[in-house]
Amino acid sequence: MSSVTAALESLTIPTYPVGEPEKNPVFFDKRVYQGSSGKVYPVPFIDKVYDEPIDKTYQSARLENDFIRLVMLPEIGGRIFLGQDKTNQDYDFFYRQDVIKPALVGLAGPWISGGVEFNWPQHHRPSTFMPTDVHIENEADGAATIWMSEHDPLNRLKGMHGIRIRPGSSLIELRARLYNRTPLTQTFLWWANVAALVHDQYQSFFPPDVNYVADHAVRALSSFPVANNPYYGVDYQNRPGANDLSWYRNIPVPTSYMVCQTLADFFGGYDFKADGGFVHVANRHIAPGKKQWTWGDHEFGHAWDRELTDTNGPYVELMAGVYTDNQPDFTYLLPYETKTFSQFWWPIQGIGPAHAANQKAAVSLNIGDDRKIALGLNVSESFEGELVLTRLDAEVARFDITLQPGEVWKNDQHQFEGEQAHELYLTLRDREGQLVIDYRPVDESTLTRDRAQATEPPQADEISSADELFFTGEHLELYRHPTRKPEPYYERCLAIDPDDARANLALGKRLLRKGLFTEAHGHLEKAIGRLTFRHPNPVTGEAHYYQGIVLRQLGDPTGAYSHFYKATWNSEWRSSAFYQLATLDCLKGDFNTALTHLDESLATNRDNNKSKNLIALLTFKKGKTEEARKVLTDLREIDPLDHWSAHLLHLMGAQPEEFLTTTRNDAQTILDLAFDYCEAGFTEEALGLIELHHEKAKQECAVPNPLATSQMTQYLKAWLTRDPADLVAAQGQASKHFFPSRAEERAILEWAQNQPGGDPLASYGLGNTYYDLGRHTDALAAWKLAAQADNPQAHRNLGLALWNVRQEREEARESYLHAIALDPQDARLVLEFDQLCQRLNEPLEERLAFLEERRELVLTRDDVTVALASLYNLLNRPQEALDLVMTRPFHPWEGGEGQVLRQYTTARLLLGQEALEKGQAKEALRQFQLATETPDSLGEKYHLLQAKADINYWLGRAYQALEESAKAKKHFELSAAEVGDFSEMAVTAHSPLSYFRGLSLQQLGRTEEARQLFQALAQFAQEGLATEAKIDYFATSLPNLLVFEENLQERRDAENNLLLALAHHGLQEEELAAKALEKTLAFTLCEQRAADLQREMLEPVTR
Repeated sequence: MSSVTAALESLTIPTYPVGEPEKNPVFFDKRVYQGSSGKVYPVPFIDKVYDEPIDKTYQSARLENDFIRLVMLPEIGGRIFLGQDKTNQDYDFFYRQDVIKPALVGLAGPWISGGVEFNWPQHHRPSTFMPTDVHIENEADGAATIWMSEHDPLNRLKGMHGIRIRPGSSLIELRARLYNRTPLTQTFLWWANVAALVHDQYQSFFPPDVNYVADHAVRALSSFPVANNPYYGVDYQNRPGANDLSWYRNIPVPTSYMVCQTLADFFGGYDFKADGGFVHVANRHIAPGKKQWTWGDHEFGHAWDRELTDTNGPYVELMAGVYTDNQPDFTYLLPYETKTFSQFWWPIQGIGPAHAANQKAAVSLNIGDDRKIALGLNVSESFEGELVLTRLDAEVARFDITLQPGEVWKNDQHQFEGEQAHELYLTLRDREGQLVIDYRPVDESTLTRDRAQATEPPQADEISSADELFFTGEHLELYRHPTRKPEPYYERCLAIDPDDARANLALGKRLLRKGLFTEAHGHLEKAIGRLTFRHPNPVTGEAHYYQGIVLRQLGDPTGAYSHFYKATWNSEWRSSAFYQLATLDCLKGDFNTALTHLDESLATNRDNNKSKNLIALLTFKKGKTEEARKVLTDLREIDPLDHWSAHLLHLMGAQPEEFLTTTRNDAQTILDLAFDYCEAGFTEEALGLIELHHEKAKQECAVPNPLATSQMTQYLKAWLTRDPADLVAAQGQASKHFFPSRAEERAILEWAQNQPGGDPLASYGLGNTYYDLGRHTDALAAWKLAAQADNPQAHRNLGLALWNVRQEREEARESYLHAIALDPQDARLVLEFDQLCQRLNEPLEERLAFLEERRELVLTRDDVTVALASLYNLLNRPQEALDLVMTRPFHPWEGGEGQVLRQYTTARLLLGQEALEKGQAKEALRQFQLATETPDSLGEKYHLLQAKADINYWLGRAYQALEESAKAKKHFELSAAEVGDFSEMAVTAHSPLSYFRGLSLQQLGRTEEARQLFQALAQFAQEGLATEAKIDYFATSLPNLLVFEENLQERRDAENNLLLALAHHGLQEEELAAKALEKTLAFTLCEQRAADLQREMLEPVTR
């Protein structure tokens, strides 16, 4: 049997650099990202990618045997970078990238396609463009695992995955360990994003019993594989022969679909060009997620392909979810809980899409048009046995099989004599007669659809049931809903019953997370009161456990101890409560009782690493060093990247190099461990760890964690030593990337802020974490203290909060101007100030003057450059807008496409209209034609469903001026025939482009149809004005990177008044048009169609 090669190596890859991480904290409170919250704090945001590659050397990890070759990149989220089938001409069964070309897709900015990305605790992985810790494990039987691990930057959960292969096998095992190392319940989802190169001959395959699929949040359903219904706005039922969703070539728009029900454990993809593919296998009972995503085989998707690669082409993602079957679909991870699981992939070839697959074998069974039965078999390890085919229990054929990985067995020598394919049954058994795999074609008449399409929950005041209110609030909280909060549901529940245990517990936990301990205590006290109303022993210890956490924070260890002990009466909370008790014992110096409690903690949760580490520390303190080392060695056999155990081994005499190397001396990991020590009162060890961190250099990394150096390590040192010199050193640090988020950090900074003389830096950090937690009033107070030291970020934050919290418009403006004066080279301040001026609806000329004064700085950012181009267009200076957008490449945000494309199109149309007015019809035609020929440098293309009624109308007008009536008629007809539009990532029945449909109908002489269309547009607008505005509950991707809150109702009213103005203008009802337009312009001067209409009404031209 061959061996496995496992090695860490250097790998040089052409790489497109990304911009510097944002030094200002970014608070995206209502950003919709992958269907859940797009909040990014405390991770520094990156919103720039560069256009020229450089060679960059990465640490890679290679796993290889005779059959497969894998390369991982620990420094880019621990992803698989390469997966090759060595038996099939090195076929890349996972998408292979020849470059690292980040695009603005990730939660915090940069994201790369290709290989396999491991997404948790939300999608996309918050640290997808950050390094992981890495370790190679070699096993006695020759198997090897590359382990990669991190402490999640949002909630400090420990996520670890290991890629494992064995000698003599083509099977790839993914072993995962998800550990909640925090004292609070957390939520997570887990998806593996497997990318595969696609073309016209690539087919995704799912179990044959899958007859329907769901969109994100189950907001829509579709039949599968053939879609006989509209899906993502595409009328697939009208595309016979091109509506099989298993083929990439049939999907023209960005599309996700997820399996809702199946009795099978596999899926995969097959490349008919290479005659190879892969299968994914996992236990469907815990790993039900099976999904495909594509950008779509159309110019819109092809633009994204260019954003993400140079020459490697398009891809689909065949994604596998564990403890989740949809996005968003989260589950719980209790305090100190560990969840472990495995998933498997292996390459197949020569058999086409598999109809059944497991870890050992994959089979296909097809009945051809000639009624021949085509059988195919691959195996992942050496196999000898027998394949038997029966029909209605009668044997059709029996085959003796000897097969190796990479070999193909096929047979098509038997005719099908039956009526229904499900009469056939295929079994594969080994020489001992053990069943390896079997397959019976599905009886489609037995398939059902058990999943219903999701519905939007009512608002809290529309629900009368306390039960429904609680579970709706819980759902919003669990799924991290971006635009609807759970509190109104819990509070409405309490309005019905002030002592409702579940609602009080839920609110208590929410307040605890915000650091509002006194308020949390009151709600938890009510929850406990109701739970123990009739008997003292509730079914759950959760309320007592959380009250124990709160009482610790309030400085009442005795009360906390009693509540934790009561929580141990319940098995679910026993382990976490006993761990808390042990830390309180340690604080009292009672190590023997602590050890007893830690043993109890492990009795119901043997995977609680913190209990094991604390046992080792206490054992070491008692002088039993070898016994302590044994505890740690045993722990590290299970989790070789547990960093607390590594540091404890250093305390017991080991050199610190391994600890410093595997942690990269990352400040965030160091802080986690230091706070672990502090929680149990081991401040001397915490201080030693901080000093070690300060003494040693940070490890170099190709993709560094921007928070790998932190001001908090010095603040923690000052708090531990209470040495004024240490506090002065902390106070003298720069404020860049000072984004604290832990409860312990808040406590230390509150202490520092309250020292004599105050502490502006501490106040700045406190303001940041308060604002992120929704404690806006506290944030304002802290930032005002910070701003006294002329901190530009503090002034910027004040401006943001004054607008969003207090609606103090002019004060917000002044704060921004002060920030810009202090840091005039901060381009984000220029961007945000211009956005603020838009909110204030300031004169366009003043905004333009501000940006033009800083033109060089403006051109460093795509978004401000687009804002400048927009101003040129709004002020009817289209040549300057066009020149601006043609000078450089642009890079869109996923879900926010169309910004630069809109300015390019507008400029071309305005230039064409100008030429038309001057009698230059040929030049007008050229400009209108160029509006459809968008350069690749814009980074985006028209969506298939995006209306082009305006372009076709003006093309018709140009041909009309050239007296080419047939061509004019063609374009007027194309314009008039359009239905609806695609706006803000959604299909809409009407948009401002409906106006041009009406104009085209008039040009065609279909005046009655035009009148009806304008009336319909007016009715649509009036209905919109009569409807309460709200964000789509099921929105999946609305990046909305604006930091300033706006009145959604006012914005929607302005949009609808513009539609109304266009409709009245089309009907020649000019007085009504003027009134509606005035309302739009009172809200915003930045709507191009409104500016165009205003000019047209002031200076009428022939339409």
